[in-house]
Amino acid sequence: MSQPGLFQLVKWGISIPLIMSLLSGCGGASPTPAVIATAPVSPTSTPIPPPVPQAVLPRPTVVSSATGFPVPATTEPSPTVEGTITVEPSPTLPDPIDRPFLMRIDRISVIVGRGILLEGRVANGMLQGNADVEILGPQNIVSSPTVLAILISNIQRDQVTVGDYAGILVGGIETTGLSPGILLAAAGEYESYEEALRQLQ
Repeated sequence: MSQPGLFQLVKWGISIPLIMSLLSGCGGASPTPAVIATAPVSPTSTPIPPPVPQAVLPRPTVVSSATGFPVPATTEPSPTVEGTITVEPSPTLPDPIDRPFLMRIDRISVIVGRGILLEGRVANGMLQGNADVEILGPQNIVSSPTVLAILISNIQRDQVTVGDYAGILVGGIETTGLSPGILLAAAGEYESYEEALRQLQ
């Protein structure tokens, strides 16, 4: 190709993008890509690395904290050498199995001709079929029923222990004043409803 032809080609190559950019400024044409002139790289200069594309960083993993679970009141945290916290039993309260019998009443049913069925989960201790119990309620309401039967899944048992969901059939009391949330406890072991309630925490 002759020198004038090359000159014409370069001239038109510069003129057309310039005209198109002017037209796009008026809103009459679509935008054109910008032409970036690059300077020749000398052999002694350090080459510029290409731009690093934005890498998709992994999302941070959410680790559920162990503090999300309730910690029983019978334990208290203590720091270790590494700075982590371990849970150790508190010397002030014995294990639930070693405490006097205590059960929160969730449901109350009247069984005609037999008695009142108090249902709930045993929180502390164990109850034998012939044990003496008392019902503790707010405002220091205390009544002493007689245990007639101990049931687990409608099957009569000799005893219940911590963790059992049981029905205790009692007699000798009226349903007046009974409501879910009252406590069934071993007789004479808890001074008040509030004290027994603290043993459930």
